[in-house]
Amino acid sequence: MSLRHLVVLPAALASLLFACDSGSQPAGSADPNGTPTDPTGPTDPTGPTDPTTNPDPVEPTDPTDPTDPTDPTDPIGTDPTDPVQVPDYPAGPFGAEYLDTIADLGFYDPWLGVTVSMHEYYKSEDKRVIVLTSGAGWCTACQYEAWDLVEAMDKYADAGLEVLYTLYEDHNGKTLWKEGSTPEELEADHIYLNIWRANLGYAVDLPIRVANFRVLVDVGFKLGAYYDKNATPLTLIIRTSDMKILYRQIGYNRGAIETIVKGVLY
Repeated sequence: MSLRHLVVLPAALASLLFACDSGSQPAGSADPNGTPTDPTGPTDPTGPTDPTTNPDPVEPTDPTDPTDPTDPTDPIGTDPTDPVQVPDYPAGPFGAEYLDTIADLGFYDPWLGVTVSMHEYYKSEDKRVIVLTSGAGWCTACQYEAWDLVEAMDKYADAGLEVLYTLYEDHNGKTLWKEGSTPEELEADHIYLNIWRANLGYAVDLPIRVANFRVLVDVGFKLGAYYDKNATPLTLIIRTSDMKILYRQIGYNRGAIETIVKGVLY
């Protein structure tokens, strides 16, 4: 299969594209089957629900729990703006379009207190393709995508799939890990992220799933430069052998991600 064919999707897949308008947050979006969600419905994953249809959200784990290796003893972690020493990485120019090389972007992991950078995946033997998504807590289309990506990881992680799901705002449109935030505000951001990753599907009335992929903070909203309109999510699919962008989509196209990933992995 040629690379050019990877981005030519069946018409049935293209019709399933839906997105959240950042200008009207936190209103609802269309669901992947074409039925609009109630824009007045709950977007706050900590709010009350009917327990017969929406289980109560899972409480965040104790960051000192020794049985959870991802939870830090210091939930705030290190400064995400610390400079990163860049090893060998493809030379520019960098871009955001099909077959452009993605820049060596970095995103913050608040559980480990480290910056996760693109160069860590360059020429990886284990991670052959990255799904890099930019979403917001108020975005219902983002919830559908994150919910489906759990299944994608179950199916393709062993074959070389990595999912990096970045968030830049919470369910109220508040910037996460904003410059100048107090320790208490960063602690609140950390708790929110714990709840978000443990309750995928909650805000869109789907059965609860727990994220099995890396959830990161886009400090300073670096991926904002990759958007061409005010809608979320943004999804990039990147081949790690050369860090080329094989797919770029504003909004969530159900089924398209799996089609592209399978085309790269098999």
